[in-house]
Amino acid sequence: MLIFEEHFQDNRCSWVTRDSSECSLYMEVGHYVFDHKRAGDAYWLSWNSTEFFYDRTDFHIHMVLEKAAGVEDHGYGFVWGLLDDRNFFEFVISGNACYRIAEVRNGSFVNYTDWKRCDRIQRGNAVNLLEICRVGNFVEFYINSTLVDKFPADKLMDVPGRNFGFVIHDKIKMKVHSLMVSAPDTEKDISDGSLEVYDSRYETKANFVEHEPPLDDSLEQVFADLKALVGHERTKQQLFSLANYLKVQTERQHRGLKTVDTSLHLMLYGPPGTGKTTIARLVGRLYKQLGFLERGHVVETDRAGIVSGYIGQTALRVENAVQQALDGVLFIDEAHALVPEDSPNDYGKEALQILIKRMEDCRNRLAVVIAGYTEEMDRLLASNPGFRSRLHRLFYLDHYNPQELLLIFKKFCHDNGYTLDASAHIILQATFELAHVKRDRNFGNGRFARALFERSIEQQANRIVHNLHKLDDFELTLITAEDLSGS
Repeated sequence: MLIFEEHFQDNRCSWVTRDSSECSLYMEVGHYVFDHKRAGDAYWLSWNSTEFFYDRTDFHIHMVLEKAAGVEDHGYGFVWGLLDDRNFFEFVISGNACYRIAEVRNGSFVNYTDWKRCDRIQRGNAVNLLEICRVGNFVEFYINSTLVDKFPADKLMDVPGRNFGFVIHDKIKMKVHSLMVSAPDTEKDISDGSLEVYDSRYETKANFVEHEPPLDDSLEQVFADLKALVGHERTKQQLFSLANYLKVQTERQHRGLKTVDTSLHLMLYGPPGTGKTTIARLVGRLYKQLGFLERGHVVETDRAGIVSGYIGQTALRVENAVQQALDGVLFIDEAHALVPEDSPNDYGKEALQILIKRMEDCRNRLAVVIAGYTEEMDRLLASNPGFRSRLHRLFYLDHYNPQELLLIFKKFCHDNGYTLDASAHIILQATFELAHVKRDRNFGNGRFARALFERSIEQQANRIVHNLHKLDDFELTLITAEDLSGS
């Protein structure tokens, strides 16, 4: 059972935000920033859960912390049993690779582990995973998945207060990426009415976005939408060829002829902003209309959605994503992040192994589409030959040329009710030609065109806002060269 879960995608738990000379607390997408500005002092941030875990004989606390700046020889970490600033327990680490487990009782420190060196701690400004597990009569402490200490529970769970949270000693800036508190249920109902014992510490769902195909979809409409895509003529021809191949295999099956066992998995690779997500959705619709997938929906995720902080949780996240995508497409964007180049023991490798097995086990009900940047995807395929062998079709999406970028910009205008005058057209042509010449591997392509469009309509709003009552509809929708200046 999950008691508390926070991944800081928003501020649904109402964490304190403030900015003062002593401390800044603020939310960013994916983490919470805790910036203690005063040297030689400590600062606490606490949360009071409606369901307490202290009295349980088994629980698991899991957190991912990042030291972003500040001194190396003082601690930052987790506090529990917090009553006030004179009574609490703490598990803290330092930038110089030491940790402390202590109780503060009426303002005096009682150290269970007094600044012990630990080579598992990532030094300096780095990310570290801390875990506290109670198993029966003992409490175990882990740093980056390695057990570092173990104490009798009666010493650490006779707590003065019920709050838990984070602490910083001295001048340190910390980012909190996630915090989870869970406890195992004794038993759980399953579908046949029997009971099974399980450990809910590993019960976590994948994070994803689901896209359903249009209700009135047809094969003709899929082909029309594919043809309407800007650029990528080679990829479009490859998809039309795949459709023809699948049609013939279906007809052979209907006639009782032998058919070739066909894999639906494929890879899209190339620079950013080239429409990989759009093509993945078209692939789902295409497979549905050809009768190879029942729903044709697309479950879109990435590394953050399926890779977690410890092995058991990663396995269940991948499994959850696969189950959600059955009869449709599992689309993994920036899939190369599953195997980071500089992290040989990363949990992404486990996600990849589970994914490979499910690609084989569910090949008749699942299409896995992976996407990413060219060089990184080459490294991903080289890292696991089993993965490469299951991806029979590799589609390369090249940079958009200047004319295609202009067409994309015009489509944004059309879809949002704007028009271009001749002067804006000339400016855009020159802008896209220059951007294309100067592009590097990180050039945003369609994202660059979208950002340019969004800035231009903001500039247009600034230009016309003072005369709105005098403008006709045409003037209200017109983008001029002036609106593109500075964009």
